[in-house]
Amino acid sequence: MSAKLLATIFLSFISIPVLAQRVTEDQFLVAPYLQFSTKTGMYILWETREAATSRIDFSEAMMKDKKPRLDQHVTLSGTRLMHELFLSNLKPETNYFWQATSVTAKGDTIRSGVYTFKTAVNDSSAYMFALVGDTQRNDRTPWAWGKISALVWQDRPNFVVHAGDIVDAGLDKSDWLDNFFPNSRPLINRVPLFTVLGNHEQDAPYYYQYMVAPAPEYYYTFTYGNAQFFMIDTNRDVTEGSDQYNWLERELAKSKATWKIAIHHHPPYSSDSDDHGDTKNALSTLGTHARNLVPLYEQYGLDLCLFGHTHLYERSWPIKEDKINMKNGVVYINSGGAGGNLEDFAPTRSWFTQELQAVHHYCTFNVFENNLSFKAIDHEGKMIDAFQMTKPEADKSQARIIQPPVPIINTTGSLFENETNVKLEAAFEGLEIRYTLDGTEPSRNSVVYSQPLKINKTTTLSTRAYSKDGKASRLNKMQLTKMAPQPAAKLKKTEPGVRMSYYEGVWSQVPDFSKLKPVKSGMVKQIGLSEIGHRNDEFGVVLEGYVEVAKTGVQTFYLNSDDGAKLYINDVLVVDHDGDHSAIKKMGQTILAQGKHKIRIEYIEVRGSQFLQAGMVQESMGAVPFAAFQLSH
Repeated sequence: MSAKLLATIFLSFISIPVLAQRVTEDQFLVAPYLQFSTKTGMYILWETREAATSRIDFSEAMMKDKKPRLDQHVTLSGTRLMHELFLSNLKPETNYFWQATSVTAKGDTIRSGVYTFKTAVNDSSAYMFALVGDTQRNDRTPWAWGKISALVWQDRPNFVVHAGDIVDAGLDKSDWLDNFFPNSRPLINRVPLFTVLGNHEQDAPYYYQYMVAPAPEYYYTFTYGNAQFFMIDTNRDVTEGSDQYNWLERELAKSKATWKIAIHHHPPYSSDSDDHGDTKNALSTLGTHARNLVPLYEQYGLDLCLFGHTHLYERSWPIKEDKINMKNGVVYINSGGAGGNLEDFAPTRSWFTQELQAVHHYCTFNVFENNLSFKAIDHEGKMIDAFQMTKPEADKSQARIIQPPVPIINTTGSLFENETNVKLEAAFEGLEIRYTLDGTEPSRNSVVYSQPLKINKTTTLSTRAYSKDGKASRLNKMQLTKMAPQPAAKLKKTEPGVRMSYYEGVWSQVPDFSKLKPVKSGMVKQIGLSEIGHRNDEFGVVLEGYVEVAKTGVQTFYLNSDDGAKLYINDVLVVDHDGDHSAIKKMGQTILAQGKHKIRIEYIEVRGSQFLQAGMVQESMGAVPFAAFQLSH
């Protein structure tokens, strides 16, 4: 054996540990990025291809340093695929350097580059934020989001807000991995992102995995500088009395921010040509169900409402009570042009429109004290719109309370076997809560709430808040239902899977399928559409069988469907998710004994995308789709 060959063999052996310690950012499945910054903290997230450790090295940027010190560290114990670390106890309005590192079980080191961030500014400081919406992929202009992202980064915003439709199909992980994340860099490596859900996110677990927000995550509020942002999910119910409506009323009433800004996906006002009615053949509603929130915006002095959904740019005149009001109106800005296929405007001009453009774009807001400067910029970097707002000093205070917000009802369960506890909370100090338990509306003569209530029978709780001068809130009502567990079915033998019946027809609501003849029938192993041959639109499905319940008690079922669906347990409607809507989860409860229970799911597809998923909500894992072993017939 030659000396040269021996040397080659020796080098091949000593190269093994070197390979096992390789350092490359390409090994991240999702490279590290920033989320939800505060004055003293920052979230950093990333995803690895295999389970690995989690570590952030960081340091404050210092004068005259030749390189970042990275002498502070945050780690998580154990290994994982998805990594989420929070850097706390930081200094406000301060620059930091950071680097993420993961080590796999094989000893491979995966390390990011060294990046920067700046913590949220002090209340009196100037700041700039950017708005993007509908960054979803499209085949006509696949370059759009990458180009917009690069332009936003050139403007060096303090943070970015996203009005939803981050991806085209939220349940398709490749949409996140192949379009959104790679085209977001270097922006999201260095600038934190705040998001709301769009209809294309499909309320998918990936959204909650990749995006950080306070519970319950699909709606929340945050402050930055002298502004407060109200982040709302308009895929869910926003009608008066809904959870989000009541929450928004309380938060707006309490807000002391100079600038109040709401962000959600769907437009209250929009001149789109066909999303709200085909304007070439009929009238349009010129907006969506999000207009339910407008009375709150007007009552509590909202400054700006920002949204997407229609892939256009449009800015309204200041609006109040469906009229232009230059002094007290709310400005509505549709910014849905950061990625999706561009749409068109109605052929006639809307009364509320001040500026409009059908172009890929983003927006920026420069804020200092009671001054705001706005720009809308297209994909070539050209300014397409601009305006300035200045608030009188008298408007830089908490909103005048015309009507107090409704009391908050907190309960250990609206459905219960034996008893439930109820706690009522006023939105702020100085409000008196009165309530009734007999279904009548409370008045100033009703019982004053002073301590938590114990309810041991079916009861209708009604409550109002009163201000010291006698002003009454809206009514808040909750049905509290006592129920014995439904007995399990007595079955000798069942077979795996559920029965399927497939129908074709044109419906906007789930029909009475018992009066219709199916196109075909058969068996499927799981709840969903993947095993059912179906056309793209205008069809329906009925799935029937039994579901296994592991433990007696309150059970929470959910449906996620695009479009309408209903879920029955033992022939009782538990989840009513009917109508023409995008994919979103809806839940319902019943009390069941351990064992098998009859289940029936009815589903319709109207048009566009189609999706059906059902399952149960577990305390530790959240919404979990039915597994094949739980289903039988």
